[in-house]
Amino acid sequence: MKRVSDHLEKSRTTYTAHLKWAVYSGFYLIYLGIASIIHGIVPSWFEGTTAKAIIKLFYQHLYNHPNKDYQYKIMKEMKKAKRK
Repeated sequence: MKRVSDHLEKSRTTYTAHLKWAVYSGFYLIYLGIASIIHGIVPSWFEGTTAKAIIKLFYQHLYNHPNKDYQYKIMKEMKKAKRK
């Protein structure tokens, strides 16, 4: 339980808010995965839907995240992605 409370404290959120975000984003990402598969089959459907939504989710929730551990991990992943 200590790890849970530490995570919530570092993220400056409550358990309920964290749960709501996790459930919402989880189902939204499933929807985006399905939209992406459909787009692969019919390229004129869902044009840019997944890419725009992922960018929006990133900037709404992860960029400048209050949890310093996340900021470090996110910046590390961004640097790796730029090298590719």
